Amino acid sequence: MTLVEKLLAKASGNSYVQPGEVVFAQVDLALSHDAVAGPVAKIFYQEYGEGAKLWDSQKVVLVADHFIQVNDIRADHKAHVMYDQMIQFAKVQGCHLFDMVSPGEAAGICHVLLPEKGFVRPGMLIAGTDSHTCTYGALGAFSTGVGTTDMANIYATGDMWIRVPPTLVFELSGTLSPKISAKDIILFILGKIGCAGATSKVIEFRGSILAQLPFDERLTLANMAVECGAICGLIVPDEVTREYVKNRSSEEFVEISGDADAEYERVYQFDLSDLEAQVARPPKPDQVVAISQLEDIPITKAFIGSCTGGKLYDLAQAAEVLHGRQLADGVNLFIVPATIEIREQAQELGYLDIFEQAGAQILKTGCGACINSGLGVLAKEETGIYATNRNFKGRSGDPTGKNYLASPRTVAISAVNGKISDRFDGTGDGRNAIV
Repeated sequence: MTLVEKLLAKASGNSYVQPGEVVFAQVDLALSHDAVAGPVAKIFYQEYGEGAKLWDSQKVVLVADHFIQVNDIRADHKAHVMYDQMIQFAKVQGCHLFDMVSPGEAAGICHVLLPEKGFVRPGMLIAGTDSHTCTYGALGAFSTGVGTTDMANIYATGDMWIRVPPTLVFELSGTLSPKISAKDIILFILGKIGCAGATSKVIEFRGSILAQLPFDERLTLANMAVECGAICGLIVPDEVTREYVKNRSSEEFVEISGDADAEYERVYQFDLSDLEAQVARPPKPDQVVAISQLEDIPITKAFIGSCTGGKLYDLAQAAEVLHGRQLADGVNLFIVPATIEIREQAQELGYLDIFEQAGAQILKTGCGACINSGLGVLAKEETGIYATNRNFKGRSGDPTGKNYLASPRTVAISAVNGKISDRFDGTGDGRNAIV
């Protein structure tokens, strides 16, 4: 069996499963956030009774992160209603709750926060009411997004039905340039297979490139697997995974890997030694070109944050190129640490000082502009470059705005140059000798 087949066999109590088979699998962790938790609770009580209780309150995590900043840019009283519904449900049910740490500031964005807090371990099955739940596959867990009705059922029974997916393997080899990040890799893959290239399938990332990627970068690969249509992006656990998890959790975990003779739908092989910085044109994440093929595109807005681009490694990449430089006239750069812990680490490492000296605005933690719900959104007819995961029309601001996707490094350099670029005008590649 493949890795995902073994994970689903374990979760469903079967000795063997195969693609296309429908199984009922036991859920190890269920996630929801303020944008969806209230509607899930409503269905849960409607279908199972006003006195219904969670199947296991210690396996449910609720996070306030999605719409908690929306009133910074427009009046939306329903955001408060949804937030209040989630808080009330958490209090009644006694589940894990990561509330705001101050008005409009999240403890963290759920997809980065849950691994950080030790909730995610190899071998688990995780369901969340958010498509980017696939992020946790970076730790060798099967994790996928589900709808409100499915989650209401999980709340009551602790299990979910799932059709065992086929697997696409991406063998990534070569020596990665220090200027290239996981965001460039996943954008490159998106450009090759498109937004529907892995629909209802699992992507398994492999190859020598993975050993060159720090843990944060693996999260980026898994996070954007859903942009290819995949239900999960998986990475087999290794020493990097073990070290991260053991530093975050004292719980035991089971590492699972696929059999040597497992059958895969397709194996892609890419040598990434010569990979350039990649940019996705609007209005889709798969409209990808190498940056050398992109015409001059002036920008007025840049954004480094979200579950994809706000991790500590992402901020380190931005700090490295912003050190000692200033933003171009007329460009606003917004930076959002993905969790409070990351913000504190970035402060200790001097990154936040670098950002402020460059002229960037450091915003409160939360999803914010990534989902058109906080500062940093595109205004009418505005062009921006974002280290987020999606650039659909209206996703991050006015529908007339144009959102280009790139790595945090490319976004930072572009903010200094005033146009989309991966090197500083007249100064070589613009890298600075800071860690």
